Amino acid sequence: MHHVRRARTADYPTLVECVQQWWGDSRTPEQARELSLLLPRLFLQHFAATSLVLEDATGIRAFLVGFHSADDEQQAYIHFVGVDPQLRQQGIARRLYTRFFERAAAAGRTEVRAITSPQNTGSIAFHKAMGFELAPGDLESAGLPVHSDYDGPGQHRVVFRRKLGSSSADTLQSFTTRPAGPEDFDTIVGVVDDWWGRPASRDLTRVFVDHFFATSLIAERDGELAGFVIGFLSPSKPKEAYIHFTGVAPAWRRSGLGRYLYERFFDMARADGRTLVKAITSPQNARSIAFHNAMGFTNSAPITDYDGPSLDRVAFTRPL
Repeated sequence: MHHVRRARTADYPTLVECVQQWWGDSRTPEQARELSLLLPRLFLQHFAATSLVLEDATGIRAFLVGFHSADDEQQAYIHFVGVDPQLRQQGIARRLYTRFFERAAAAGRTEVRAITSPQNTGSIAFHKAMGFELAPGDLESAGLPVHSDYDGPGQHRVVFRRKLGSSSADTLQSFTTRPAGPEDFDTIVGVVDDWWGRPASRDLTRVFVDHFFATSLIAERDGELAGFVIGFLSPSKPKEAYIHFTGVAPAWRRSGLGRYLYERFFDMARADGRTLVKAITSPQNARSIAFHNAMGFTNSAPITDYDGPSLDRVAFTRPL
């Protein structure tokens, strides 16, 4: 079975090997090596979160390296795509492109761009089939608009662009949401430091997933963890519920997934007769404060030493 996941920096050497092997049927070894130079390590160091890998038990079988533009908040860009020759004509590239479109739209991007050489008729046909249009150029070659010297003298290119629609509702429907289980702890702890970009896993101990999994939620996409909420219904305060730890994968932020998981938790708490939900965060976590306010929580002023010396917290409260 083929599994699509977010790329990792550690995938870089394998992707270079794939390029040199997979293009060996149409290029000399030297030409394939030169092609792999178009994929320097920096793309996996800095754009892994928006790139995709398809793998099976034998290893990586396809990949898409792309990013969300830093200078144009509306655009996303597909830089390099490869599919094992044994899997071509099976819809693998379409699957990767579609996933990239979904993630870009969920992040608020409205257009995807890509380029190829005017001689690459297969790539041109594929992008047209995927809904791309060819941007007007300053030259025409075989009826195609071409941008002369696009990547340097003599390096002409065809430029593709494809509009994206708002797809939050469709994206949410594509997630599988279920109660957590004790076995989910290792998966969650394994990603939170990466998701947060700092040591965050230390704030979640196994006891919460061992003993409150029935009131916690997991969101998955094609078997990959996309988000979670760890919460419980207070045994000591029969009217209260508490959200202890929550996270959404960077690729799915601003997709509405966090809101959706919270609403599911609220529904569960109401069904048990709870009338209040509480949570906390650090005073420095402006993103969390803004999110909870948007979800109808009110927050306290920073509470000094709430979780111990120098561990100040902001407390949230929301009626149900």
